[in-house]
Amino acid sequence: MAETINGLIAEAKRNKYSLIPSLTENDAVSIWEAVSAFIVRQMVQQKGVTIAGLGTFTFSQKKIDVGSNKFIFIQRPVFVLSEKFAQTHSLQYTKHHTSGHIPILPLNFTMLSNETALDRDSVEMCVREVLQVLAHSLAARRIVHFDFSNV
Repeated sequence: MAETINGLIAEAKRNKYSLIPSLTENDAVSIWEAVSAFIVRQMVQQKGVTIAGLGTFTFSQKKIDVGSNKFIFIQRPVFVLSEKFAQTHSLQYTKHHTSGHIPILPLNFTMLSNETALDRDSVEMCVREVLQVLAHSLAARRIVHFDFSNV
């Protein structure tokens, strides 16, 4: 059976060394919904978002020559998995070619904190612990569905 974000959150909270025991599962889910909303907002503004240790949401751009000195510019959103993460877990993935012209921002934990009404440290620890459980699940060769809603 595949693990979902809710399962990963529950597993993170069950860890005896968890730094997020005071958060409810609903708090953790709302944090991940805020992460997804942050990514969407930045991408609407033509900016990418990097999640440290996991990867980067950005755009792949291509310039196609249609003749007569006319070009079509094609841009599509992509997720670029962190090479280190992929190598560590022996994941096969498609490498997307990105131009480097798109500004890339890190997750803004302060903004996420304001959106969720939780303190900044709890938000950051929740994100880090869920990513840690994701890595642990992949290392154990479990199937994981890790979705970002609306992205």
